[in-house]
Amino acid sequence: MDLAIDQAGAGTRWSLAAGIAGFGLQSVTNVALGRQLLAARRTGRIVVDQGTLQAIYGRWWPHTGNLMQVLWDMNFRGVQRDRCELFYHEPLSAPGFLTLSYVHSGPQTSLATFYSATLILDEIAKLKRSHAIVCQVTNDRISDRLLDRWGWQRHCPSWSGRHFIKRFYGEYPEISPHWRERLTLG
Repeated sequence: MDLAIDQAGAGTRWSLAAGIAGFGLQSVTNVALGRQLLAARRTGRIVVDQGTLQAIYGRWWPHTGNLMQVLWDMNFRGVQRDRCELFYHEPLSAPGFLTLSYVHSGPQTSLATFYSATLILDEIAKLKRSHAIVCQVTNDRISDRLLDRWGWQRHCPSWSGRHFIKRFYGEYPEISPHWRERLTLG
């Protein structure tokens, strides 16, 4: 279970039903001000609500989704608004690469909100000087054409599933000033 934070009140209050994945780690609400922390952190959770960054939460260990997690999220922990949570980590076995390991969203999540979360992940990859981001796409609503438009390429075609990679190797995509301001990227 992920660490939940009650954002309704002042300060940071931990939810009673939460786990300990990010206990004691400082969250980042402004990417421009939290650059050093994001560059040093190996794993995290990006939360975007209505196309706006809410926070990037650190985690002590990576979150890797599985079929049980997907079923749990679909039936008991569904997202009932325009919100997207994106989990990422830098594997110890592959320094210089980021893994987009799990996306938690719902039917009301807009394309703009999902896109915002991916832009923030791109910025984190830039801060960490990552060579690439890799992921496995299991949702049929995310088309190969959309991923291609956002800079992702098919990867490992001999493996089962839809594997994608977004390569950088020092050439990071330019994020438009509108999105930079909206997402507090600086």
